[in-house]
Amino acid sequence: MPETTPAPRDERKGRALTAAAVCVLALVPILISPFPPSTDLPQHIAQVRLLERALADPAGPYVVQWLAPNNLIYAFLWLLWKVLPAGLVARAALVLIVLLWAAAIHGLGALRGRNAAAAAAASLLLFNQSFGWGFLNFLIGLPAFALWFAQTAGEPRRLSLKSWAALAGTSLLLYGSHALWFAAGGLWLVVIAFVRKPPLKVLAGRLSALLPGAIVSLVWYPRLSAARATAGFDVAPHWSPLFDRLASVKDSVIGGLRGPVGTVAFIFVLVWAGLAVWQNRRRLGGRVDRDLLAAAGFFLVVAAAAPDKFMNTIFFASRWFPAAFLFLLLALPAPSFRRLPARIVAVAAAAVLFIATAAAWHRYGSADLSGFRESLDALPASPRVLGLDLIKESDRVPDRPFLQLFAYAQVFRGGELNFSFAEHYSGLVAYRSKREAPWTPGLEWSGEKVQRRDFTFFDFVLVNGDEKDHTALRGFPELSAVTSIGKWRLYGVRR
Repeated sequence: MPETTPAPRDERKGRALTAAAVCVLALVPILISPFPPSTDLPQHIAQVRLLERALADPAGPYVVQWLAPNNLIYAFLWLLWKVLPAGLVARAALVLIVLLWAAAIHGLGALRGRNAAAAAAASLLLFNQSFGWGFLNFLIGLPAFALWFAQTAGEPRRLSLKSWAALAGTSLLLYGSHALWFAAGGLWLVVIAFVRKPPLKVLAGRLSALLPGAIVSLVWYPRLSAARATAGFDVAPHWSPLFDRLASVKDSVIGGLRGPVGTVAFIFVLVWAGLAVWQNRRRLGGRVDRDLLAAAGFFLVVAAAAPDKFMNTIFFASRWFPAAFLFLLLALPAPSFRRLPARIVAVAAAAVLFIATAAAWHRYGSADLSGFRESLDALPASPRVLGLDLIKESDRVPDRPFLQLFAYAQVFRGGELNFSFAEHYSGLVAYRSKREAPWTPGLEWSGEKVQRRDFTFFDFVLVNGDEKDHTALRGFPELSAVTSIGKWRLYGVRR
């Protein structure tokens, strides 16, 4: 039920202004960063270049996996690739993700009659761990699930042909975004059935809407499993102790930057939820949206029970924590603050977090990426590039922001890399057969394991290192320095 009583026009205007303010604030870090710290982002963009290469040469080394899941994001990336310069595609892709998430959060809030302040508080989760790691195909699944939730929550109704077609179309969106979201959509139907107890015919009809994606999944999944096992990836499930994964909740929910601001933002989210429960403790049952609360509990159980890694998919469990918190914040009534409206408090908290994120990303771009742009500009067309990250972590942003940056060489210049997402067999473009790599495997993760013979299989080596690393590299007779300034430097390989 709606939590506020202003006139509908004033309420819509206030909600729109709140959503617009949050979006503008969230876009600042992206717009000021030529290379935003989103780890897998360049590999996803490189898939679009490989798509054009595969279409131009149908008998070449690449095949297009049209029916595989996880491909929805590439439709958007392909469109951005066609209308924008290559240097703007990365930022445009993240702008798209932010806008879709904001639309999902504020749209759900409006649909369920929740206070706009709760949607603004939930917007603090935009730069979560999956965003920092660049899991674009997973991130785009949240808006698809919001559509799925809107069609399946609420009082059970007779399932018409029109509503079934809408469900079937949304289920294909879930499948196209990510296989995990498709599975989550199916499990959610079971969860909401316990909450709402729809007629058996309605439940059966909803489940049947999953059939198109399920049939394709039965064909695709065995091929993925076999391809990844053949490629040498670890496909077994791995669990960490429950306490360890709970200790990582903050990093999963609030990503984007290191330091105290992220911790304070997470504490703000917890205090917000705690105040909402405490202030409404005598009437909580009537002020909580039980469908949204059921979704929050559902994602929390998934995050607690799923493996940490499975089928070479990292953060398999923790990537669900942001969804759990998002639905929880929307489910609860907004807390009351004595001197300020809750909406102003939430937007102010978002402003602090996003401005701090913008400052951290700016320092990351100027210090951690020094020499990177110059190294890319020095590459010729279609080079074979070995990427080595010897620094690994940043003092400004969390996780491994440098891990896949060398893929921008393929984005801007084409050619080949020592590692490509085409080896994953879960994206749009894959190698027709297993690529035989004579160089040391896993150099994208462990650049320090490089051997001198590895250089000879490439034309250039793009290195992220400190001065000591570059001094050592200049001593190798196989390498000649192309650039000589910054942490990122380019070396040519002597034949």
